[in-house]
Amino acid sequence: MTDLSKDLDHCALCHMPITDEPVVRTIEGEEKHFCCEGCARTYMQAHEQGMLEQVQDSSAEEKRPSITDLVLDRGETAYFTMGGMWCAGCAVAAERVLRQQPGVKDADVSFAAERGRIRYDPAQTDLQSVWDDLGRLGYQARLLSDPSQRQADKQQERTLLQLIVAFAFGMQVMLLYIVQLYPLYAAGQFDTEQVRRLQYLVWLLATPVLFIGGYSILRGAWRALLARTATMDTLVALGTLAAYSYSVYITLTGSGEAYFDSVAMIIMFIMLGRYLESLGGSQARKDISQLLQLQPQKAQRQQNGTWQEVPAAQLRAGDTILVRPGERVPADAKIIEGSGAFNEAVLTGEANVVDKEVGDTVFAGTILTDAAITAVVQQASEETRLAQITHLVEETLANKPPIQRLADRASTYFAIGILVAAFLTFIGWLLTGHAINQALLTAVAVLVVACPCALGLATPLALTVTLGRTTQAGILVRNTAALETAAQIQRMVFDKTGTLTQGNMSVMQTVSATDKRAEDILCLAASVEQFSEHPVAKAIVTACGDKMKTATSFKAVRGQGASAKVGANHASAPIQVGSEAYVGVCAEEPLRETAVLHTQKGETVVWVSQSQTVVGFIALRDEPNPTAHEALQQLHDLNIQLSLLSGDNPQTTAAIAAELGLDDFTGSLHPAQKAARIQAWQEAQEKVAMVGDGVNDAPALAQADLSFTVAGGTDVAGETSDVILTQPDLTLVPRFIIRSRRTRRIIVENLGWAFGYNLLAVPLAAFGVISPVIAAVAMATSSLLVVGNSLRLRR
Repeated sequence: MTDLSKDLDHCALCHMPITDEPVVRTIEGEEKHFCCEGCARTYMQAHEQGMLEQVQDSSAEEKRPSITDLVLDRGETAYFTMGGMWCAGCAVAAERVLRQQPGVKDADVSFAAERGRIRYDPAQTDLQSVWDDLGRLGYQARLLSDPSQRQADKQQERTLLQLIVAFAFGMQVMLLYIVQLYPLYAAGQFDTEQVRRLQYLVWLLATPVLFIGGYSILRGAWRALLARTATMDTLVALGTLAAYSYSVYITLTGSGEAYFDSVAMIIMFIMLGRYLESLGGSQARKDISQLLQLQPQKAQRQQNGTWQEVPAAQLRAGDTILVRPGERVPADAKIIEGSGAFNEAVLTGEANVVDKEVGDTVFAGTILTDAAITAVVQQASEETRLAQITHLVEETLANKPPIQRLADRASTYFAIGILVAAFLTFIGWLLTGHAINQALLTAVAVLVVACPCALGLATPLALTVTLGRTTQAGILVRNTAALETAAQIQRMVFDKTGTLTQGNMSVMQTVSATDKRAEDILCLAASVEQFSEHPVAKAIVTACGDKMKTATSFKAVRGQGASAKVGANHASAPIQVGSEAYVGVCAEEPLRETAVLHTQKGETVVWVSQSQTVVGFIALRDEPNPTAHEALQQLHDLNIQLSLLSGDNPQTTAAIAAELGLDDFTGSLHPAQKAARIQAWQEAQEKVAMVGDGVNDAPALAQADLSFTVAGGTDVAGETSDVILTQPDLTLVPRFIIRSRRTRRIIVENLGWAFGYNLLAVPLAAFGVISPVIAAVAMATSSLLVVGNSLRLRR
């Protein structure tokens, strides 16, 4: 097996490919490359704690339980919150550690949701020791006693507690300064007994402000130090500790003015800003959190003739469940008794209820609004359509777009640069004859006013809000880079069948060229097409019914047609079904004029030949998608060029294009020709998006800069395009374009503000214009402006 830890193209911790500039660390003389700062920090702490083998052991992946293990002994399941992760690689590392613990059968950690789940044997596993191992790597894991309350934000509670401590003691510090110390300092009294007593008192009060109220800041700075890097916590901690230490020295020696007021005010304002940020972040993640919590925790399962409440995670295919009015369906299931109306907004984005009866499929997470139904489970909870959507969302959030990677790197380098700037400021003030206390306060102001946090927040918050909104609307984004690309799209290319049309084709007429009956020709074609998944083939098979014959030697040419030997005589000549070129229709064919009349009406003509002789054709009709005209108009209003590329014949393509008002269209294109046409536009410097049904458009979808498909059935995870539409509503395409443009604009505004603020504020602090307290207010305000601007995307 390849040793990926020595492969500089892969992260030394999580083994994921490094797609951007690597984070480089030298450990014991050997250079290691990482995909992000989080992986670098975890690796170094694991190395120091002697846990590197646990984190890196790729054999941990092989410890996933077998199907037999899951069926015979699932053990107990524990849910927990997980903090301290920087990227998807951090989640991978945490999973490896968990799977190495005694008695742990399986483990999953979601970077996007900051949640985890393990299945374990309580006789072998001590959960506290598990959390301790994670803690030594810098992660914060906390058990959730009730899985239904997983969305509770523990981090927000801790921040609020620290904020209360900071304000409770900090306000007393400020009161003593305002009422007594400031007047005494103004009168030139620095070494009197009264001043000494007051300084000892404010020292006592300022200590819990810094070390309890500012605990998360100090802890973050310590972790950054262990990882040999710098963050916003590093800057604030260094500044406050410097002011605190200097003030302690002044208090003990009685030689000047103490600055415990600055320490208290900086911590108070920064913690207030952090708490408000956490509230804003909760709002930003609200839509995502709601989606991740839609899976019901309990279900009514029939056992031995009675209904028993069981965890929904225990449901398996074949179980019989009861769903009552107002409840969410716990698993994808087929109704066997009763009927009702279901709200499927969670899956489709549409609030309209859908009536379902015996034989229909109901999906996990949807709400039964009336009556009650009994159903048979078809998919286990981890395999439902809701689970697939949730997995896609989590996977998408774990992937950083290029603009976020750039901002992350910039914020790290920026923090290191600010440390250098603060040191130079301190030295510069001393060299220009200023007192040490003035030099120190100015350096502290530089440290505190800088806000790399705003850079770090600029992109992810905006993306989180947008992904939450698009998911609610029925748009699933597989690749966050699609949000950047969509804002730059200049041309939108559509497939015809199943995209601009409904894909529910029906046979209009079968025309015979010989003495064969039309019904015989139809079923001859159906016998060949029974092996195909194309909408045209399905329509022909449906029209024939159960009169098809056996077929052998089936062969298909994508985008052209299919052939097979039909009947018991395996020596018979193949039957060919498909396009005019594929079947070999000659220019003198008598039926060509009749076929043209059908295509001019927008019908699709499928030719049938036997022994290389045309025996007739089948005319099919596919009505335009009812949302197509509105979607095309909206895209036109966005100044996007529109094109139709179809494998259908030119006449049918032209008829549909005319009906929808499209001027640029081409028919009779093979999949490879569609891809070549898109490539030609790209070579002309156009950004091209493709919307297809995914059946035979794979080459074109892969070639396009951005690809859309409509998910079929329940196989959401099977789709491979950048964006998946969970319903055949083409207006979702311009809606996504509009939202991506708004998101891009917000991100640019956030980054512009973050860079502009720092370029202005840092020099002002360095020249003594901004005091440390004002610096703290400015820094907190900067982050809050970024949060507030991102929240505009929720509208």
